[in-house]
Amino acid sequence: MIQLRPYQVRTLEELDAWFVENETGNPIVHACVGAGKSVMIAEYCRRAVLDYPGYRARILMLVPSKELLLQNFEKLSPLMFDMYIGIISASAGRKDTAFDKDVVLATVGSVARNPGMLGRLDLIIVDECHLISRKDTGQYRKLIAACQRYNPALRVIGLTGTRFCGDGIWLTEGKERLFTDIATRVTMRELLDAGYLSPLVNAETATHIDASGVKMNGGDFVVSDLAKRIDQDDLNRKIAGQIVELGQDRAKWLVYCVTVEHATHMAEALKALGITVDVVSATTPAAERDRIIRNFKAGRLRCICNVAVLTTGFDVPELDLIALVRNTRSPVLYTQIAGRGMRTAEGKADCLWLDFTDTTLVMGPVDQVKGRAEPKPINKTDSASATPFKVCPECRTNCATAVLVCPNAECGYEFPPPATNINGEISDASVMTKIAFNTYNVARVTYSEHQKRKDPSKPPTLKVSYWSGMKLICSEWVCIEHTGFARAKAERWWYERINAPVPLPNPRTVEDALAQAEWLRKPDQIVVREGGQWPELIRCVFEHPFIDDSPSIDSHHPINATLF
Repeated sequence: MIQLRPYQVRTLEELDAWFVENETGNPIVHACVGAGKSVMIAEYCRRAVLDYPGYRARILMLVPSKELLLQNFEKLSPLMFDMYIGIISASAGRKDTAFDKDVVLATVGSVARNPGMLGRLDLIIVDECHLISRKDTGQYRKLIAACQRYNPALRVIGLTGTRFCGDGIWLTEGKERLFTDIATRVTMRELLDAGYLSPLVNAETATHIDASGVKMNGGDFVVSDLAKRIDQDDLNRKIAGQIVELGQDRAKWLVYCVTVEHATHMAEALKALGITVDVVSATTPAAERDRIIRNFKAGRLRCICNVAVLTTGFDVPELDLIALVRNTRSPVLYTQIAGRGMRTAEGKADCLWLDFTDTTLVMGPVDQVKGRAEPKPINKTDSASATPFKVCPECRTNCATAVLVCPNAECGYEFPPPATNINGEISDASVMTKIAFNTYNVARVTYSEHQKRKDPSKPPTLKVSYWSGMKLICSEWVCIEHTGFARAKAERWWYERINAPVPLPNPRTVEDALAQAEWLRKPDQIVVREGGQWPELIRCVFEHPFIDDSPSIDSHHPINATLF
């Protein structure tokens, strides 16, 4: 048996409850860096394969890279010793038979062309599922559609630390989306408070590169244009000097650059200051990349300058300095970069965050990064007149703002490139939310029915609001009419609060709960976490503590048999 952390138990229970409540659809498990997705996957697979009497479910686990596949296999194997596990991955050098395996780990490119080799599947689990298109295109979608032809009841579970695509749009948005709901979440703040993550701490970098005016595509900057803005010898030397100065007591550095040339120039600037450093990019041969990472883990290298890699599947818990030397507007990339430094390690208190760009200032604290809804289509006819342009000073032709040469063949005027705007002032933008825990005396508690506006089909909840004097401090929502784990949690909440002179039936609806609300105990004080998007209730303090003399509530909910 796997020893799960409390939040991992909760996550699996909430996933089970989602399947109980939803006969169709595909859920996402939104679990941040350090949540132990591999352990949760292993336990979920074990239950699916072994706990359903008379039937062994067959599961395909898809990962985007060899590194993630081997990392997951290494963690899964000891935990799933009583199951048959196979690997299909050309980059990993293995192509096991699939039809006789309980669980198959595969890189998507190695199975997409021949899904028939997998046989009939009951469940597909996709790690890093934010890589799947919201449109019905791409390798993942074609493979899943092919597998569903073999088994129309096939379900898909996505796991990701970022519940949105690279452009920031939620994965559950759009008519062609694969994923329908976020079944459960494990947030950075939850794990930071519990001590399972190391916090990022800011240092006051004196250089910040403004990316305004750099062309964008797909929600982020065009790399070639961004490189022109950033990759300058004087700037590279200045940034290298600040990294060395601020990171002198840090052991393992990771520097994120724009292009291979930029990473090479940054590495040269750091070498000139006596730092042992190497470069890793998507073009680095696999054997060479493995050698560099081994040297980095062993301490023979202090720093790696990298480009477009070492964001997922790169697991060095001892990493204690991240230098961001490339602007980004991608919430996925921003979150993944920050997450590399948040794993815990012996002797590590935190990870130093050095942002030489405007990214932190624009994107905000990484533990509060949010996605966005799908934008409404723009009427091109109405918007044409609002398209920005600039006027050629030679022939007065209206030109698109991004062009560098006038499109008038008889003119050919060359516009000067935009100047690099480097802010020499120190920024106080914080990479993590500044959290405070405050205690309030409770004057009154109010109860009301709450219905989600976005999804009225969901059952209503009991909204509980806590007031101190005339001020509303915070609210919580009790899922009286839900099922599974949410209902069990609501029953526990009610049992600890009800104090009626005669026994009352357990409420089954919010209306029943409101009818009995006068008999609910009022806490004397509440402890609230503040500083995030909204205040969060942490604990209620009663003058007379609740004494639990009831039988314990069973926390284990077997996987929904109807899933298979």
